[in-house]
Amino acid sequence: METRTINTRALVVEDNQDFARLLGDILEIHGCEVHIRHTGRAGLELARALKPSIIFCDLNLGSMSGLDVAREMRQDPELSEIPLVAITGYVSDDDRSAAIAAGFNLVFPKPFRYADITRALNTYTAGLLK
Repeated sequence: METRTINTRALVVEDNQDFARLLGDILEIHGCEVHIRHTGRAGLELARALKPSIIFCDLNLGSMSGLDVAREMRQDPELSEIPLVAITGYVSDDDRSAAIAAGFNLVFPKPFRYADITRALNTYTAGLLK
């Protein structure tokens, strides 16, 4: 398995702690500095403080959904350009359309494929590859 090292900060917003850690581990394999939050509100607050290079976010996060996170991010001039990747169990065409309309750049189903994560990193952090 070939990996590229990137110089980037990644934020994972996922309420399932095991899944968040798995995704975080994969991002670390690619050289990312990984930060994890388990609620939409906490993820949004850290995004404002951290200004990560890319965010991976679940859609079903409880009181503040991933769709809400995306909408707020896209309204905030300091966060509006950060690539936002949905990783979700909601995989219908309507779910995918809703995620894109809310502001997600990519939508991947759970369980995600390793190649999906690599694709997102290559697409949105290419300028940061070492």
